[in-house]
Amino acid sequence: MTRDEVLRRYPRIVAHMICESLGYFTPLAAANALLAYKLDLPFHCEMYMWMAQSFNDDKVREVGRNFLERAIRNRHNHTGYMADFKLAMTAVQAELEGCGPKLASWF
Repeated sequence: MTRDEVLRRYPRIVAHMICESLGYFTPLAAANALLAYKLDLPFHCEMYMWMAQSFNDDKVREVGRNFLERAIRNRHNHTGYMADFKLAMTAVQAELEGCGPKLASWF
């Protein structure tokens, strides 16, 4: 499975990961993080390493798993400033159409 396949197959989960990150993740970054989870690999992004307070693969992998679980568990709360699901889905849809954000920011 590739990042693009993850994005196409799980757009809602990707959008919820963007919301849970408060806009830190772009659609492609969230899809990469989800792919790493599915492959049981650590995703060494700045946010995960800060949350793990470590570069250790096992700790970063655990943070990624916990982050994904939180994104799914909190999915009904993804509304409002910096965590709006509809806006995150707009970003995911734009990425699927080939014109996604180039920087980690909301539009």
